[in-house]
Amino acid sequence: MNGRARLLVALLAFAGVLVTEVGALRMGDPATADGTRRLLFWYAGAAACFLLGAWLVRQLPARRSLTAAIAGGALLQVVAVGYSPTSTDDFWRYLWDGKVQAAGYDPYHYAPLDPALAHLRDAEIFPPDPRTPAQAQAAQADGRTDACTTRGEPHDCTLINRPGVRTIYPPVAEFSFLWLHYLSPGEHRVVALQLAMAALAVAVSLALAWALRRNDRDPRGVVWWTWCPVVWLECGNNAHIDVLGVLLLVLALAVLTQHQLSTRRLGAAGALFGAAIAVKLVPMLIAPVLLFRRGHVVLAAAVGAFVVGYLPHLLAVGTDVLGYLPGYLEEEGYSGEQRFGAVRLLMPDAVAPTVAVLIGGAIAAWVIRRAITRTRPVAEDALLLVGAAFVLVGPSQPWYGLMLVALAVLADRPEWLAVAAATYPVYEAGNLGVDNSEMQQRAYLPAALFVVAVSVLRASTRRRSTTSRPADARRIPHRTYSPGP
Repeated sequence: MNGRARLLVALLAFAGVLVTEVGALRMGDPATADGTRRLLFWYAGAAACFLLGAWLVRQLPARRSLTAAIAGGALLQVVAVGYSPTSTDDFWRYLWDGKVQAAGYDPYHYAPLDPALAHLRDAEIFPPDPRTPAQAQAAQADGRTDACTTRGEPHDCTLINRPGVRTIYPPVAEFSFLWLHYLSPGEHRVVALQLAMAALAVAVSLALAWALRRNDRDPRGVVWWTWCPVVWLECGNNAHIDVLGVLLLVLALAVLTQHQLSTRRLGAAGALFGAAIAVKLVPMLIAPVLLFRRGHVVLAAAVGAFVVGYLPHLLAVGTDVLGYLPGYLEEEGYSGEQRFGAVRLLMPDAVAPTVAVLIGGAIAAWVIRRAITRTRPVAEDALLLVGAAFVLVGPSQPWYGLMLVALAVLADRPEWLAVAAATYPVYEAGNLGVDNSEMQQRAYLPAALFVVAVSVLRASTRRRSTTSRPADARRIPHRTYSPGP
């Protein structure tokens, strides 16, 4: 296939991504099993078109490839913003926390339903309860988690999930919510939030391309981020703040993987890493790789940035600064229930969490050993740690997969996108009437086996390629990427 034909097929595949994106977004998040199956079918169609298109775009000349990747990704984000968030209501908490902070209150201290904040409630986030008193009472008696909560007070109907508890978001995320409140027009706050996250997704695209160039990697691989359905779903549409943490993490890794590192650069990278953790705690998973490679400077800067973010809140509210985080982790089953589904398939439920931790610790120890000897790029080690944690723990939050997608791009290991995609059937397990642990087994185990198979095939191909070259050629260093036209 010549270059023109390859470009034409890539454009047709991109058109397929657009069509399936619109189809999926128009469906929203159906509550029935049949509707959810149709939604996952749309997701699968988008994934198939994406994989074909991205593979073809990577074969184009560098400049044309980057233009198609970034421009196409921006268009996908714009389309996603055109639809109301389809499968989450987290954004209502973002808007509320920003408004609370702007009014001088600390979101770690007050829950949305606290009477002290009653004067801040508005009709958008706290709409009047459309149900009759009998319907509200029946919903409460059945334990249903409707949007409205009935406590005998006016305007207790809210679109915020878990309105009776304090926020779980770390301080950099909260600071972002504050600024988004100031920058958002009052009548279009949700759209403004979606636009902000879409812009951050495009910023991640540029940061990934820059990082790949700086490390002699092929920047055309950025298409695995820009066209990825996980990215346009969770950024432009669902407006998850995780994308900010991904941007900070990519910048940190870009600095740390440079050949010449001064103390100042190490400190900057550590501060970026600490700030990424202070958006969402998930990036903490890759701490062993960074700390054992780069030492005390990165550690001090990361801890410093994290502490500085929390300090104003700690001084204001003391131990309340933890918010609902411990309760959330318990509710989501990270203490042992509902998680570790892949491990539960092989052993009794009672020991599965312990075994999963031991397996994760063994993988971390092996990665650290490689990090000390510097035999692998940072991104590859980080990707292995995060990907293994996903398979072992089995998270059901698709937006966590944004970090996995970015690391897969930096490491040039697109097979790990299968693990990020596995979050969606797990997220929809309840609608499908399938036990959460069982769905983790159905989704994460095949994804993990796919990653292993591709990795073995790649290693075998590399060995054959190495042994087939003359001995002198093997000693000549070579670039993995040539800019080209």
